[in-house]
Amino acid sequence: MTFAVDKKEGRPASSTTISSDDVPTNMKAIDQEGGAAYEGDLMAERPDQGSNMAAFFNIVCVVAGTGTLGLPYSLAKGGWIGVGILILSVIMSIYTGILIIKCIYYNGHTRLASYQEIGQHAFGRIGLIAVWFFHTSIVLGAPIMYFILSGTEIRGLTVAHVDIPEKAWIWICCGVVSIPFVLMKSLKEVSLLSIFGVIATVVLVGVTMVDSGLEYKNTKDTVVHDDVILRNLPIAVATISVCFGGNVVYMHVEESMRYPRSWNKVLIWAMLACFLMYAMVAIPGYLTYGSDAKSPILGSLPKGTSSKVATIMIVAHVLLAAPVLMTSFALEVERVFDISVEKRGVVQERLYRTVTRLIIMGAVGGIACLVPFFDSFLSLLGALGNCMLIYVLPIFFYWRLIGWRQMPWYELLWCAVILIIGLLGCIIGSIDAIKLLHHDFTYGRPEK
Repeated sequence: MTFAVDKKEGRPASSTTISSDDVPTNMKAIDQEGGAAYEGDLMAERPDQGSNMAAFFNIVCVVAGTGTLGLPYSLAKGGWIGVGILILSVIMSIYTGILIIKCIYYNGHTRLASYQEIGQHAFGRIGLIAVWFFHTSIVLGAPIMYFILSGTEIRGLTVAHVDIPEKAWIWICCGVVSIPFVLMKSLKEVSLLSIFGVIATVVLVGVTMVDSGLEYKNTKDTVVHDDVILRNLPIAVATISVCFGGNVVYMHVEESMRYPRSWNKVLIWAMLACFLMYAMVAIPGYLTYGSDAKSPILGSLPKGTSSKVATIMIVAHVLLAAPVLMTSFALEVERVFDISVEKRGVVQERLYRTVTRLIIMGAVGGIACLVPFFDSFLSLLGALGNCMLIYVLPIFFYWRLIGWRQMPWYELLWCAVILIIGLLGCIIGSIDAIKLLHHDFTYGRPEK
């Protein structure tokens, strides 16, 4: 297999056509479960890395987030067609997740280390800056929102017994998360937390599904359902399609796998697990509450012990998911500053890594406490970042680095559908976030 490479930019020359079969992910040096690799194989077995199961839990923990609880409301906005949109979204996300990993091996002799490097190799400095902006907004913005959410929910649970301010709870949560964040170097170690995060999500889904089912007998005669609500369909598409965002950590998850050739298989199973949990919340929630379903659906459920358990599971999930995202960002920073054992030695590497991660945690906690309306700003960045990183950029990068001319017409049509949905979600989500920001700055918010 030969490649014509532009030496200046490090990408295939425009005159070269490279088929998808030429991408190293399809080389047959080892089987799915490992084995002897040919010399120079970029995807050979990595004995010191984690298992496929660990990678599975990392993906599920990041993807299946608190957005799960907003899916019944999304169906209430768009109707039963939302289930079809949910199915379409998981298929699109699997496809673009496979493409983005192919991009990191595009030239056949080096493995790109990050999403930012993919952008740089594809479109130079512009690609690097674009990915850095969107990537940072997600991997740091989401944990900030997690800390805001956890601080608010914990205060709501404890205010009757302990009068601790919300900001103090935010810093307490930061302190708890900083322990694994500082002590665990890579996603291989953090995967243990992901297992508990997935368990918390499963419990949350179970509580929501059971409570919705028990309430159905009280609402079935009055609830209103729609097959499709055309005027709200774009909003439903935008909110549902971004529920499978995990591209921000895929490069590091794949890097932490002992058998990187198993990536496609692990990704498919992880996304199907997320889809199953989404369906278990969305369908019973909309069936029971119909057009009155709230976001999050906990607002529609009867108050009691089960709702408190669900709230605790939300807090557990966000605090266990935060280290996964923050570790992804920290690995990028440490790579930029050459914070590694090879470069610094064991003692200095540990010292520099600890200081760097404490600074990152301090910045995240400070922003969560101090910046007004940050959640509204994050909604804007999330609408831009999620849709661009999940759907739009992987296709553009793949076309640029590997080529589109060899694609059959139906695959090009499929790519066009993904691009349209991604851009639609980006535009509509951004408009909604801007409206929310305008309301916040105009009228403010009541004190909590």
